[in-house]
This record gives sequence, structure tokens and C-alpha cells, in this order.
Amino acid sequence: MSMDDQDRLLDIYKLHAELADRVSQRREGANRLHVGLYVALFALLAGFLRFGFGEAPECLILGVIGVVGALLSASWYLIIRSYRQLNSEKFRVLHELEERLPFQFFKSEWDPQLTGGKSNKYLRLTHVETALPIIFGILFISLVAYALFQ
Repeated sequence: MSMDDQDRLLDIYKLHAELADRVSQRREGANRLHVGLYVALFALLAGFLRFGFGEAPECLILGVIGVVGALLSASWYLIIRSYRQLNSEKFRVLHELEERLPFQFFKSEWDPQLTGGKSNKYLRLTHVETALPIIFGILFISLVAYALFQ
């Protein structure tokens, strides 16, 4: 491969790595948005519990908050999953590009043969992230069940 082709390949690689990083930044922004919405929902629930429900039936308010929270949890889970799929494909392409470069940056971080035979026990962030919307979803579904059966 000529030096010109190598330079172009490296430029493409750098651009693609930057785009993969931007996907991670967008995922982080989506996480912040969902956490902010949860805070607002919990503040609303705390306000109702502290100051009462007015003329509205308690089970209706709790049920609505539970349904909104469960839908928010489902939304957050699907968004995380979508970003995980998108980044997986971006890194697959990066690995393909690396095969044509003198050093394989990302592959060397994940391949146990390249890390001295150690098994890689890194738990991917998106797997940890998906636990949060599941936990919140269970809590909000429990709130709906409480509202229905009280």
C-alpha cells in the first residue's frame, strides 16, 4: 500500500473513531435526559404524597405516574439498546479498518491473545446501563399494581 493510500486510510480511521465517540456522547446525553425526567417524576410523586391529591383519586394519580414512569423506562431501555447496536457496528468497521493499519488500537484492548493471555473481564457499559431502566420499570409497574389493587 502506498504512503498516500495509508494516509487516506488513517484519515478515514480517525474520522470513523470520532464518529463512534460521538455516538457514545449522544448516548450519555440521552441518559442524562432520562434521569432528569425521572427526577421530575419523583418530585411530582413526592409533592402529591406530601401535599395530597386534591380532588383526584389517589389511585388514579399513582397509576398515571406509574404508567408514565414505565413508558419512560421502556423508552430508555430501547434507546440504550439502539445505541449499543449502532456502536457495535461502528466498532466492527473500525476493526476491519485496523486490519489494514500497522497497529490495531481497539482490537489490542479486547483480544486476550494481545493482552498477554489474560481474559478480558471488562463489563460493557451498555450492559450495566440497561439494568437501570429495568429496575425503574419494575418500580413503576409496582406502583401501577399498587394503584390498581389498593
